[in-house]
Amino acid sequence: MKKVKKMITALATSILVLGCNISAFALGFDINNDGVVNVNDVTFLQNEISNFNDNTDYDLNNDGRVDVNDISTLQIEISKNDIETIEKNTKLSVTTNEYKKNVGDTVTFSITTNNAISDITYSSSDSSVAKIVSTDSNTVKVKVNKVGSATVTAKQCSQSVSVRFSVEKAKCIDLSEWNESIDFNKVKKSGVTCVILRAGYGKDPNQEDNEFQKYYKQAKTAGLNVGAYWYSYATSVDAAKAEVKNCMKTIGGKEFDLPVFLDVEEYRQAVLPKRTLTDIIKTFCNGMRDNGFDSGLYSAKSMLMDSAYPNEISSNYLIWLAAPNESYSKLPNFVDIHQYDWYGRVDGISGNVDMNYVYNLNT
Repeated sequence: MKKVKKMITALATSILVLGCNISAFALGFDINNDGVVNVNDVTFLQNEISNFNDNTDYDLNNDGRVDVNDISTLQIEISKNDIETIEKNTKLSVTTNEYKKNVGDTVTFSITTNNAISDITYSSSDSSVAKIVSTDSNTVKVKVNKVGSATVTAKQCSQSVSVRFSVEKAKCIDLSEWNESIDFNKVKKSGVTCVILRAGYGKDPNQEDNEFQKYYKQAKTAGLNVGAYWYSYATSVDAAKAEVKNCMKTIGGKEFDLPVFLDVEEYRQAVLPKRTLTDIIKTFCNGMRDNGFDSGLYSAKSMLMDSAYPNEISSNYLIWLAAPNESYSKLPNFVDIHQYDWYGRVDGISGNVDMNYVYNLNT
C-alpha cells in the first residue's frame, strides 16, 4: 500500500494548483456512510482494497475494477469539494478604494485574500489613464499617465475588488544649473510633483549640466517624478546621433518617471528645411527609445509649427510646448506638456523658474 499512499500524496499536491473552473462535487462518494465526504472515506476505501474487497459499490471510476484508481478518483473529488468550499468563501479587500493622483505618479498597493488556491488577475478599465506596470503575488504597481479616471480591478475566482484612480494634471518645473541651489523637499511640499532636469547640451564632451547629478539625486530623494532634457545644437542627422551618444553618457543607468526630451530652439535649426529638422528630432527620440527611455520634443510653438512637421512628430513622440501667453485649451490637441510661465515662483528656489502642466505621458 506504499504505492497507494504515494499516489494520494501526489494527487493532493497537484490539486492545490487547480484554478477556479472545477466540476461540482459528487455527493455519492460518502462510502463509509458517516454523512460527510472527507479523508476518512479515503482511509476506508484503502482498507477495503487492502482486504481484497471487490464490492462493485467501490468502483468509483466505473472501469469494472476496484483498485488504486478508485482511490485516486475519490481523492480528486474530495479535493474539488475543498476547493469549492474555499472559493465560495473567498474574500478580497484593499486598504484604499480610491486614489487621487497627478500624471506621472506611481502607486503600489496590495490585495488581501483568504484564498491561496489560484492566482489573482488584474485589469484596468483604461490603461492610458492607469497602466498596470507589474504584478507580484498579491501586489500590483500602477502608473498614472493621463488626466482622467480609471478603475483597476483584482479578480480571484468569482470574487473581485476595484480601486478607482482619479488623475489630475501635474504641476511641473524644469531646471538647469542656472537655478543654483534648490531645496527639493520644499519644492515637493509646494505642490510640484514633477521636475524635468537639463542633463546637458550638444555633441561635444564635457557638456553635462553642472548640477544634473546632484539635482537628480535630490529630486528622487524628495519623492518627485523626474524627467530630463538635452539642449540641442544639431543641424544634421549625424549631429543628432552624436548628441544621443553624449546624452547617454550622462543619463545611462538612471531611472526616469518622465521622458527624455530633445530641446530644440536654436535659430540655426529654425532655418533648416522642415524635413531636415524633423529627421533630427526623430533621430534623437528614436535613439533614446533604443536605449530604453521614453522620448519627446521640447520647443516653442512657432518653432514646431513653422520649422518642422508637427503631425509627424506628435504621432510618435510626446510634445512639450512652450506657449506662456496661451491657454492650454487653445493649443494644438497633441500637446502633452504645456510650459505656461517663464517667471514662476516656487518655494525652495530663490529665483524665477519655468512652470509647466503635464497632461499626458502616453506616446
